[in-house]
This record gives sequence, structure tokens and C-alpha cells, in this order.
Amino acid sequence: MAAGGPVDVVVPVYGAHAFFLRCLASLRRHTDLARHRLIVVLDGPGQEPVRAPAEEAGALVLQNDERRGFVVSANRGMAATAHDVVLLNSDTEVTAGWLEKLRAAAYSDEAVATVTPFSNNATLVSLPRAFEVNALPAGLDVDAFGRLVESVSQRTYPRLPTGVGVCFYVKRRALTAVGPFDEERFGLGYGEENDFCMRARRAGFVHVLDDATFVYHAGQRSFGAARPALARSAMRALTRAHPDYLRLIADFMRSDPLAPARARVAQALRPARRHPPSGAPRRIVHVVHGWPPFDRAGTETYARGLVTRQAPDREVGVYARIADPERTLGEATELMDAGARVRLVVNNFTQRDPRSRNALADGRLAKDFARFVDQQAPELVHVHHLAGHAASLVDVLRRRRVPYVYQVQDWWALCARTNLLHATRALCPGPAAGRCARCLPLTRIAPAGMWNRLLYLRRAAVMRGVLRDASAIVMGSQFVLDSYRSLGWLEKADVVPYGIEFREAAGPRSPVTRPVRFAVLGSVMPHKGVHVAVAAFREIAPDAATLDVWGDERIRPDYAAELRGLLSPAVRFRGPFDESQRAEVFASMDVLVAPSLGLESFGLAVREAQARGVPVVASRRGALVEAVRPGVDGELFEPDDVAGLAALVRRLAERPETIDAWRRALPAVKLMDDHAREIDEVYARVLGGGRR
Repeated sequence: MAAGGPVDVVVPVYGAHAFFLRCLASLRRHTDLARHRLIVVLDGPGQEPVRAPAEEAGALVLQNDERRGFVVSANRGMAATAHDVVLLNSDTEVTAGWLEKLRAAAYSDEAVATVTPFSNNATLVSLPRAFEVNALPAGLDVDAFGRLVESVSQRTYPRLPTGVGVCFYVKRRALTAVGPFDEERFGLGYGEENDFCMRARRAGFVHVLDDATFVYHAGQRSFGAARPALARSAMRALTRAHPDYLRLIADFMRSDPLAPARARVAQALRPARRHPPSGAPRRIVHVVHGWPPFDRAGTETYARGLVTRQAPDREVGVYARIADPERTLGEATELMDAGARVRLVVNNFTQRDPRSRNALADGRLAKDFARFVDQQAPELVHVHHLAGHAASLVDVLRRRRVPYVYQVQDWWALCARTNLLHATRALCPGPAAGRCARCLPLTRIAPAGMWNRLLYLRRAAVMRGVLRDASAIVMGSQFVLDSYRSLGWLEKADVVPYGIEFREAAGPRSPVTRPVRFAVLGSVMPHKGVHVAVAAFREIAPDAATLDVWGDERIRPDYAAELRGLLSPAVRFRGPFDESQRAEVFASMDVLVAPSLGLESFGLAVREAQARGVPVVASRRGALVEAVRPGVDGELFEPDDVAGLAALVRRLAERPETIDAWRRALPAVKLMDDHAREIDEVYARVLGGGRR
């Protein structure tokens, strides 16, 4: 076939229909389907939801009478044409010019048999990090990242030991010479394209990367729980058929011929480099229990704010946790965010071992973290939170003599519920093995009564050791230090109040009128006391005052049901909001309500409200008492006092000019840039040999 001839795109489909529909939409957007044909192979019954959309796109639709597996379906699709083919996974999304670029690479050399593009999730051609599952870089969608990859390409077409079946251009000449995929050996899937490529190598063909093309791959959507077993079986079959396969892959990994192409992409993703502040670490790793946009609570948002300020002038790595029910403990996704490397490690809290499930110790996580630390070679590690990981990660740092700063974001070190709020929603006087075991059992393994006490004793010993060995301890409020000190857990620490992410100037606000607009913002959880605010508005007339509840009710469906039972005409559940709507959300409120029952360690949302000209009424609990001056720029009420909060709401509805006076008295709020400089001073002291 000539280089300019048509190409047929073969997409086998088994389940994961929503992903295929996204794939189909991208094909229609970026492929000339009047010139090139789409062949969709439906693997067995039950694929009807995708037949009509495929036919509407002009595809030739083939369907197996029963499930035959990926390999049989791929062969059937490739046999239905005499043209070159691209074998495309159904959970991919293509980008602009993809097919023309792949075809150009295929005909750059007569010996080329297959072409594979870059992908985020495609082993040796993964991008930005090879042999990892990568998320799209933060701030870029599939098409934007495709444009970036193309913009830095030099179209050198480096050679590969094997193509990757995620998106696999195969010249008809090679198919004719080598034959189809081996259905007998590779059954349902995995390894078939590697076997084909090894046979093609023996026939004198070569395989290349098209470094100008990016194809997105969601990954692991069709095989489910069978995936690990299929992969192991395929590897056994592959190495039996081709004893030199593993050596070829090892040689490729060692020489890494794709490194220059990946480096060009990585460089384009990094902000312009500056010199780090004097004494600050040049290489740093942050450990945190979640990462935006997957988790948007205060600690995660704060940690990202710090990282985005450090990444322009140093090498920054982040080790964070992510939930993904379709993957197992310890599997990871790599993300490039503002120039920082973020490794998102799966932990769904489903493991049987209570030490692992309760973040005390886990060998798999420790091994992965050790590898990450060795790759990043940090001068210092900043531990924001170990929940979702394991306290034993600190052992990795101890063995390598890497100093770490431990940031006390809450009471998790001494309270498995994080905020000293008992299961009965009463404030706890402090940890004790028996009391903690009754409040939150860590295991059901018999004899549970004994094991829970022992686990809590072990937990206390481990976490005391984590705090003891930290080179510095940082926290956001004096209240946190006083609390830890009174409970006998700490004597000294650096109190460094946080800064907020607030860049735009707060616009002028009109005088407050009825109905006064109150709002609750954040996690819809019992310890945040949302039920107190909702209950307080049951007797409030909606023409006097309203309450908007901003947050995701799906986190705790049982609690959401409780809140729905308290609903009144004055209350609206608004759900979560996108970060781009943040200014609009704050502009929609006259007063922020912070009704927390659990201890608050700082109150980022409270400070942001104040910076945007929104006064706050808050429960008299934790560090919130440091944020509000009663009667001056807001008011405090007793925690869990529904009647007291309702009376305060009525008073403000009757005299809304009080809120205007509070606005005028709001304090100046520290910004994150200033806070980041203060944290660098702590780092510099640690690296200079000083301790708290």
C-alpha cells in the first residue's frame, strides 16, 4: 500500500461502553472517516448500547456470537480489510492529526512494521514517566496535551523492541509476512502484540515510536479483576516463545532511547526555573493523604499551594494517596502538576490486615515509597499527613537518614478520628486505649476486644516515635500546640499560621439586606457540625435568612439522609463546586457559618471568607476562636447549640447592619506566598543543623 492510501481503524469492544463512546467521539473529531474506515468488533452479546452510535459514525460493525476475547476480535477486524490497520483500544482517545502522523512514521523506513504513539498509560511508551500509569498533566485536557507533545517533537522515530497494543499501527506488508495474532497462546488478551512484534523482528522488520502523537488511554477498563492473572499468564507464554524478550526489554530500559523525547515534554510542562531561596532544599518530597482535584479538603489544598510555590525553583516530588476501586493497594498513577512529580498510590482501605488498613504499617507501600525516595533523592521530606499511607513510611526516611518536617494538620497522630470527636459526637478528653477502642474499633478479628486495645497501644507508640524523630514540627495555630502539650504529646513546635490562596481583589459589596444569606462550606460530615446549622434554620423564615450548604453529600450518604430529614424552606443544598466558581460562591453569601463539633486546627475557609469580605460566625471550638473576634468582626456560639445559633441568625436578620460593621473590621489575612517563605525558613534551619 502506498503511504497515502487509506487506513482502517479496528476497535474491539467488550464492556466499558462509556469509555468507547468517548473514544468514538474523539475518532469522529480527529479522523477523516470518509477516507479511512472504522471497524468496530463487538465481542459477544450485551454490546447493543454501542452498536447504534458506531453505525451512525459510518463504522463497519462486526459482532461475535459469544465472547471470544480481544485477540480473536482484533484478528477478525484486521482480516476484514486489505489496508494498513490501526488496532485501537476502546478506552482510548485520539488527538488531532493522529492517523496522518502515525502513517508518516510507518513509511519513514521500509523496514517499519508497527508504529506506537506516546500515551499516558502504555508501559514503555508512557508519558511523562515511562513504565508508569500517568494522569494527564494538571491543567491540560487530552487535546491540549496532544498539541504540546506535537509541538516539541523532533520526529526522530526512535526504535522500540515491541509496539504497544493501546494504539498499534500495523502495515499490511508486515501482517501478510508475519501472520495474525496468536489466538491459541494469548486467549482473552495481553501479550499478543509483543509476540507479533517479536515474530516481525525475526522476519527483519522494526518497530518505532511516533514521538509527535499522543493518544490517551484510560486503562484497565475491560478485564477487571482478571487483569493480573491474564498478565502473568501472557508473560509466561511470551517468555517461552521468545526467550530473549525480557533481555530486549531490559536493554531498552537501561539505554532508554526515548529519554530525550520525554525530556522535551517534561521541560515544556515545567515553569521557568528560578534560584531557590538561600538555605532552602533543592530537592524536596511532600507526603500527603490526597491531592486535588481528586481530594479537595483543607490539608490537600494547602499542600498543593505550597508545592506550586516551590516547584519553580527546586525539584519537588509528592507522594499522595488516591482511591480507585478498579485497582489494588500499591498501584500508582503519576501526575505532573505545576512542574512537580505527584505519585498517587491506590489505597481503598479494603485490606484485611488492620495494621495496613489503619495506616500503621504496610510493606507494599513502604517498598513503593522507598523507590520513590531513592528516585527523587530529597534533601528533606515534608510530611503533611500519613493517613491513607502508613506510619512505617517514616522508617524509610530513618534508614536513609533523610530529615523530615512533620506538619500537625489535625489530631490524627493521637486520634484515629482525627479531631477528638467521639462517635457520640461529644468531645473526647483525650486518647486512651480502652476509650479509643470503644469509640472506633480498628479490627473485628477475634478476640476483638483484646486486639483493639493492643492496636491502639501500638498506634500510640508508633505515632509518638514519628513526632519524636521529626527534625521540626510545624502547626498552624497556638491552639493545636496547647492541645498536644496538655495531652502530653508535645512540648515544642513551630506555630506558623497558614496563608490562603486568594489572588483577586475582593470587589465592593452592597449593604446587607433581608433575606440575609448564610452559608456552610466544606466537608458534609458530622464532625463539621453541618446538622447544627441546618437544624438552626428550621424555625427561620426564608424571607428573613437563608442557608446554602456547599459540599458533597455523597461522601456520607447516611449523614446526608439525616440532614435531609432536617430540611426547611430556608435551607438549600448546593452540592460541590468547581474551583473556578470559588469567587462566585463567596460572593453569594453574607455570612459564613463554621459550626464545627470536632476540633479545628486552623480554618482555611474562615480566613478566605474574611479575605473576601465575608464575616464569620463560628462554634467556640479549636482554633476557630483565634480567627474570630466576637462582636468585632463576627461572632462565636457554643458548639452543638442549635437554639443559640438560631437566636444569633434571628438577631442578624433583624439588624443586618451589624454584618456591615463586621465587614469594616475584618482583619488582614496572610497570603500563601508569605506563608511559603516562612516554611522555607523552617527548612533552612533543619538543613543548617538546627532542631525545634
